[in-house]
Amino acid sequence: MLEHIPTDTAEDLRKQVQQFRDRSHPSSPADDVNALLALFPRVNTRNGYILDYMVETSAAGVELPIRPFARPADDDSWMPFYEGEVPMRDELVEQLYKYLDYGQTLAGAFEYAYFIIEMWSLRVSRYAAEWLESTPIFTEAGFDEALTKARKVSDLRRPDDYTPTVRTDEDGSGRVRFLVYTAMGWERIYYLESRITDDGYVDQQAGEIVADMGTGLIF
Repeated sequence: MLEHIPTDTAEDLRKQVQQFRDRSHPSSPADDVNALLALFPRVNTRNGYILDYMVETSAAGVELPIRPFARPADDDSWMPFYEGEVPMRDELVEQLYKYLDYGQTLAGAFEYAYFIIEMWSLRVSRYAAEWLESTPIFTEAGFDEALTKARKVSDLRRPDDYTPTVRTDEDGSGRVRFLVYTAMGWERIYYLESRITDDGYVDQQAGEIVADMGTGLIF
C-alpha cells in the first residue's frame, strides 16, 4: 500500500533543491554531485566511497550527459569502464547504484527517487532537459500556482492529496509517486512514477496527467 510522506518534509527538500539548481558552477564534478547528495539526508554512499561523474564530448563537439559513478574517497584518479556511449543497466548498478543506500524507509525511498533524477540532470543544458524546467508539486498551493501560469487548462482532475506517496517492499524494492509541473514542450501537471528495484536501479516514467495546459515552452 502506498503511504504519504509529510508535506513539510517534501516541500522543504524541494526548496533546497531549487536553490541548488540556481548555484554557480562547482570547482569539480565530485564537489558538485556530493553537494547535491548532502541535501538528501536519508541517502548515503557506502562507507569509504563518494560520488563523482565524467563529462565527455561527442565527435560533433556536443557535451554529453554526465556519467555518474561511485569511487574510493581517497582516489580521485579512479575511473569506471563503460563499453558504449550509453551505459547499460548492469553497468550502472555495478558502478553506481550498488554503492547507494536509503535505509529502505518510506522517507528514504522518496529522497532516493528524487535524488536520482536530480543527479542525472547535473550539467545538462536547460534547453535539453525537461526536468530542469519542471517543478515537483507537494502542496495544494504549489498546484494552484502552476495552474495560474497556464494560458489554458483542460482535463483538470484535482487530486484529493498533494503529498508524495511511497511503498517499500521487503526485498528492498519500492515505488514513489509525486506530482510534477513541466512548462517545456507539452505543458502539463502529471504524476512521476519511480520504481526502485532490489539492486538499487531506478526506472522513472511519466504517469497520469491531471492538468493539460497545451503547448508550453519551445526552445
